[in-house]
Amino acid sequence: MDISVILVVRNEEAQIGECLNTVSWADEIVIIDQSSIDSTVNISKKFTDKVFVTEPKGYCEPDRNLAIKKASGKWIFYIDADERVSPELRDEILSVVRSLNIKPAYYVKRRNYFLGKWIKTCGWYPSPVLRLFKKGEVIFPNEIHQVPPHRKGYGYLKNDLVHYSYSSFEEYFEKFNRYTTQLAKEEFEAGKRITAFNFIPNFLVRPSYVFLLRYLYYKGYKDGFRGFFISFSSALTTFVSKAKLLEMQWSEKL
Repeated sequence: MDISVILVVRNEEAQIGECLNTVSWADEIVIIDQSSIDSTVNISKKFTDKVFVTEPKGYCEPDRNLAIKKASGKWIFYIDADERVSPELRDEILSVVRSLNIKPAYYVKRRNYFLGKWIKTCGWYPSPVLRLFKKGEVIFPNEIHQVPPHRKGYGYLKNDLVHYSYSSFEEYFEKFNRYTTQLAKEEFEAGKRITAFNFIPNFLVRPSYVFLLRYLYYKGYKDGFRGFFISFSSALTTFVSKAKLLEMQWSEKL
């Protein structure tokens, strides 16, 4: 078996069918479902019999390595339910895994869409992500939004992976709340605390830096309100995750 496509999902009935249609060419599709309460599992089973249900975690990172373990292919391609593989990217992936002169892993450029528009600024493009690799080559960290360390010898695919990140503000803020809570939890468990010495850097300096980086340096202003919102909300993510960390500190003392 040449290639296994893996996904980690929860409550993705609106996206999963279209996503799986774009990877139906794979030798195998492996899905880890984090106890969806919608039709995600039923839709997934129309495409594969390798659907494994596990407990919900609020984010997908902890189950990526489980998906790899369940896969049988020599090569792994990881995809999220809100992503699509174009015919051009499909052909390039198949060409790579069948080639004799290949690298152990490949990064893929992501064409990120926000509220229906391709965002080319804010550091969102080309924003390469490690998605195609030989089984056993890559181990994903369990922390939210963390990626495997880069190694020399990895390659880059030419065609984009299409990513429909958020279709509404409601969807964005639902994930925003979950992600900032998880970020705060990880920092709390790692022993990080808000103190009088780091209060200003955490709540003023870092959020300001993130906003200016995305809006000015990465030219978010060119994408109008969407660029402003992405820049501002990135800064707000830093601010709110630190605020939740502080809340956890207060609860610890009660």
